Amino acid sequence: MSRDSDATARQAGFTLVETLVCLALAGLIGVLLLNAVRIAGGASAAAARAAGAEEVQSVRDHLRRTLGSLAQRRPDGRRPTLRGGPDGLVAALAPDQTLERPTEITVTLTRVPGGRGADDLLESRSEAEALPGQPATTRREAILGRIAGLGFRYYGAPADGARPLWLPAWSRPDRPPLLVEIQVAFPPADSRRWPPLLIALDAGP
Repeated sequence: MSRDSDATARQAGFTLVETLVCLALAGLIGVLLLNAVRIAGGASAAAARAAGAEEVQSVRDHLRRTLGSLAQRRPDGRRPTLRGGPDGLVAALAPDQTLERPTEITVTLTRVPGGRGADDLLESRSEAEALPGQPATTRREAILGRIAGLGFRYYGAPADGARPLWLPAWSRPDRPPLLVEIQVAFPPADSRRWPPLLIALDAGP
């Protein structure tokens, strides 16, 4: 009887040890899985932030190229090269054969309602003067989505002899401003950021 009791006790002891080992392993596996989920979530968030930053930078570069190719200014005020207010602008771009743009293009930048309760930065392009025998066409594209705000400021002399200053709107017909500042705001939960964008304008001679 004594030998049977000792064997039973040892078996019970081994079962308890095995149970504790299994519980420890299960806890370790749970911790490893939780860490893996956290790492995957962090990597996904980092990838989303990187994609958002790349999208914003691409739009900023596009706006620099676009407004950096204004048509030559017209001293007589005929067809101003740029007119704008605090929430949008209209600019005339010079022809560019390398871009297969044989005529001047009118570009409009404005904020329009978008999806999911946010707005879009809309760019519209149309030919200032249609080619003979061809109808005028307008192309519209949301170049940046899910924005919460859009603002413009203009730096230049509002009249001959006046000193340059920042203005909320630009209506001078004979010349564009020296600088345009574009500000974009995103919803609070959006990780994208938009530092103020300053674009120097060159309207030719």
